[in-house]
Amino acid sequence: MVTRARLALYRSLHRGKVRREEGLSLVEGRRLVAEAIASGAALVAVLVTEEFRSSEEGAGLAAAAEAAGLAAEDVPARELARIAGTKTPQGVVGVIRTSASDEAVLAEPGLFLALDAVSDPGNAGTLIRAADAFAARAVLFGPGCADPWHPKTLRSAMGSSFHLPILAVDDLAARLTGMREAGAVVLAATLDGEDLTAAKIDVSRVVLVLGSEAHGVTPAVRAAADRAVTVPCPGRAESLNVAMAGAIALAHLAGRQDA
Repeated sequence: MVTRARLALYRSLHRGKVRREEGLSLVEGRRLVAEAIASGAALVAVLVTEEFRSSEEGAGLAAAAEAAGLAAEDVPARELARIAGTKTPQGVVGVIRTSASDEAVLAEPGLFLALDAVSDPGNAGTLIRAADAFAARAVLFGPGCADPWHPKTLRSAMGSSFHLPILAVDDLAARLTGMREAGAVVLAATLDGEDLTAAKIDVSRVVLVLGSEAHGVTPAVRAAADRAVTVPCPGRAESLNVAMAGAIALAHLAGRQDA
């Protein structure tokens, strides 16, 4: 049985401060909870309503959770509604442990994505999804970014948050400088950089840095990069939003790694 204290804790996870202090976050919705179970994510609880458990989909999800070593726990629909952040809860909520990922991955070859003050959860989640799609090794979240474990970020990432390391760093410029000194090529995406599709770049270990739509990459982070690059737009649109530009750039860099 889920205790009142645990229910109160889960309700409080809508506050970023509590998520950081507890190292926990909510995973909402049938698809995301199922993906978290299938991906071996560090779930600490799966809460279901009686109505959802009695459905074929609910029974299957509960069985999958049990097979992964975590029994689904019944909670009244009204309590689940208080925990869930969505207006129409789907009868299931997961609680995931968000302990820091192993930073040793940053020393490995491959493609990396770094976000510099990308504050919109939708864009941040979409970029995690793009990084996953194009086989990035990890995603770095610098200061000023949306919380990578905010429910809106998780929903936008569509399960990709469980597939690759996500690292929050206190000083992104310093971290990028360290990676560059260790042999990585650091590319800052800007509106006035060289044409990414034409630039000669060693992509064996490369970091793509994206800044906010309003201000772009911060001066300190741009100074830490090797080069500034841009996605060429031959059409009439003035620019792309950060999620679109990031996905295109990641696809290009991933394609060059496979070449």
